Amino acid sequence: MKHQIVLGSLLTTESRRTSIGRLIDAVWGTAPPSTAGKQIRNAVSDLRHILAPSGAVITPVADGYQLDIGEALLDLREFHRHLARARTHLGQQRPADAIAEFRAALSLWTGPMLSGIDSAVLREQIVGVNEVRLSVAEECIDLELARDRHKSLISELAAWVAEYPLRERMVAQYVLALHRSGARARAFGVFEQTRRRLADQLGLGPGPELLEIHQLMLREDADAATPVALTQPVQATPAPAATVPAVADQASAMDSLPSGIGHFVGRAAEIKALLSDGTRPGPQRVLFLDGMGGVGKTALAVHVAHRLADQYPDGRLFLDLQGHTCDRDPLSHRAALRRLLMLSGLQESELPSSVDALIPLWRSRTSGRRMLVVLDNAADAEQIGPLLSAGEGCLTLVTSRRRLTMTALSPTRVLSLDPLPREEGYELFCRLLGDRHPKPGPGTVGGILEHCGDLPLAVSAAAARLRRRPSWPVEHLAERLADPVLRLGELQTEHGGLIACFDASYRQLNATQQELLRMLGAAEGDRTDVGAAAALAGMAPFAVEQVLEELVDEHLLLQPEPGRYRLHPLVKIYCAQLSDPDGASGTGLSPCRVPAQPLAA
Repeated sequence: MKHQIVLGSLLTTESRRTSIGRLIDAVWGTAPPSTAGKQIRNAVSDLRHILAPSGAVITPVADGYQLDIGEALLDLREFHRHLARARTHLGQQRPADAIAEFRAALSLWTGPMLSGIDSAVLREQIVGVNEVRLSVAEECIDLELARDRHKSLISELAAWVAEYPLRERMVAQYVLALHRSGARARAFGVFEQTRRRLADQLGLGPGPELLEIHQLMLREDADAATPVALTQPVQATPAPAATVPAVADQASAMDSLPSGIGHFVGRAAEIKALLSDGTRPGPQRVLFLDGMGGVGKTALAVHVAHRLADQYPDGRLFLDLQGHTCDRDPLSHRAALRRLLMLSGLQESELPSSVDALIPLWRSRTSGRRMLVVLDNAADAEQIGPLLSAGEGCLTLVTSRRRLTMTALSPTRVLSLDPLPREEGYELFCRLLGDRHPKPGPGTVGGILEHCGDLPLAVSAAAARLRRRPSWPVEHLAERLADPVLRLGELQTEHGGLIACFDASYRQLNATQQELLRMLGAAEGDRTDVGAAAALAGMAPFAVEQVLEELVDEHLLLQPEPGRYRLHPLVKIYCAQLSDPDGASGTGLSPCRVPAQPLAA
């Protein structure tokens, strides 16, 4: 394998110097042996003897080596020659001849370049070459689809899609070929399978090309002669010969940020600070947002990311780490790294299996680039560490419900979000209410905001509730929310609302933390101190103080001053409904309630 990696590295940089250091990195990654340099020189010596009959020569250059192919046969060189001829034919309006040259070029491939060689550095070097191959296949298939060769392409496209199931243009071509061949049920099935795979693996919906083909099928427009978004117009002038695209060029179009939030309001001071840090140069910048569930961390991160997007032309990536998600475990390092690498443009088949290989691949993918990465809903600092981008021009935005121990990560800024000021909560409520009700005055809405504890998720749910009931006056909703027994149920949404939000935090607690939180919910009042909590739980003051501070770090307790603690009013209601021994919810609406556990002795 060592000789294969060295030869592969020299081949992919043909006629250019490859340093010994880079060869060492390609073979051993971050843990080379003390004899690495000597082993590389021995491998090069062996390769010289092996290649001698072909006429290829490896020569020492400065601190590395250079491979001169000479007159030796090299498939990659032939591939580019066929490609150049195909471009010439396209410029001459000769698509049939172009297809023949494209097919000749593709016939030189038996699979991805250097497949089976496990080297993160080498894999990064060849990703551009493999991308050219896939783009050529897509271009050739477009030309053939335009010539009504739908049935003859089905088997080939099925194989491509099986190998690259998230490559949407190929999936769209496959769906179109099936549809035009009369296999409409299969076409809809492939579309739906891809839609689910995109959602499950990347958190994305289908792109424009795939959606357009889907709409075409829904219209049953079988008379359309060519795919609108897939078949490229023939160039009037010859295009230059194909070259291997730079990896940065591939990443530049990668943008998986969720859509901007049209009703976003407030947070002016936080936005100003984040924008300032986001545009300031510096190594490994990490901006961290923490706060209780429903306080608007993700909304703020996405809002700021869109404001900063132009500063990061090499990619804007968003990943939900599932740190506090109902019925889902936090993403492992392996799963998170694979998703980030696929979001950055790599195909699933190009990814190594081990975390040790994924980490350097992700670092090399971000090194030397300007990329913005949003790591949403982090579980803890340990989950984040390997996911940080390596480039000095990169920015990472992290959100979490937990105040993380960030010593090792040295964040540029840490912001803890509080519920909205009352005037901003009023503005959010009115924006979401829309025009189905006359705009209410601040005094009328004040009671609703009070019952919502000024929490953005609760305010949004209350406005949505009223919008769905145009016959209700604002005062009627305020009266319903005034009843603590009904309040969480009134604030339900299609995603579960406040109950699901608080469940996701509660299920991450240990048994002692859960039991104390339930006791505080059942106790009179929403405030406590160390002495009162110790008496309530039957614990030593020093022990109960530790648990109280842990709940502050989880953003399930507020700390208005040292030694004093307070429950947010909605958390208080939630905890009171957890107070029976079986942990059953008084609302009966929890989608992911975990059983209560007894207090540790």
